[in-house]
Amino acid sequence: MSNDNDVFVARQPILDRQRNVVAYELLFRDDGSGEARIGDGARATAQVITRVFGQLGLRSVAGGCSGFVNLDTETLLSRDFERLPKQGVVLELLETIEVDDAVVHRCAELKHLGYRLALDDFCAIAPAYEPLLALVDIVKIDVLQLDPRALELLVQRLRLYPPRLLAEKVDTLERARRCLALGFDLYQGFFFGRPTALASA
Repeated sequence: MSNDNDVFVARQPILDRQRNVVAYELLFRDDGSGEARIGDGARATAQVITRVFGQLGLRSVAGGCSGFVNLDTETLLSRDFERLPKQGVVLELLETIEVDDAVVHRCAELKHLGYRLALDDFCAIAPAYEPLLALVDIVKIDVLQLDPRALELLVQRLRLYPPRLLAEKVDTLERARRCLALGFDLYQGFFFGRPTALASA
């Protein structure tokens, strides 16, 4: 049974082409059940930052790997997370962020400060995203949202930009093999590992 002093967070592994774990996405959890119940994105991000970096410690959560931290618009435009170690985190821009000049400027500022950036749940290249594609380090493609031909075309187009490509929501061996054949650099999904809840009293 949990108490008020328990610290909960979940992590899901991110692997390279050789199936080595190279990072973990750090996820908010209310309790030890492992279920995601997120009503306020900014609060969830703040809790993950507090729990991982202030209480548990990044090394105890991710070992020597990087931690992907989700940012919504409010958190991205704030200064609240700038105490995070630049070498230890990847700032993951949620798909709910509406890209405008302020967002692009903030991302450029964060890159100048030395942070790595990732785009989450990417499914199509819209004009608004093109400035970000020149800035971010990783694009996470939601492979469940695209049929095989659309996925292939999107990968081909994104190869014209600098970021590494991460296949997310890979849930079967068939999808894993398809993404490997398409040349994805990184992989995440239930096939490789489900989110695991961690707790520390």
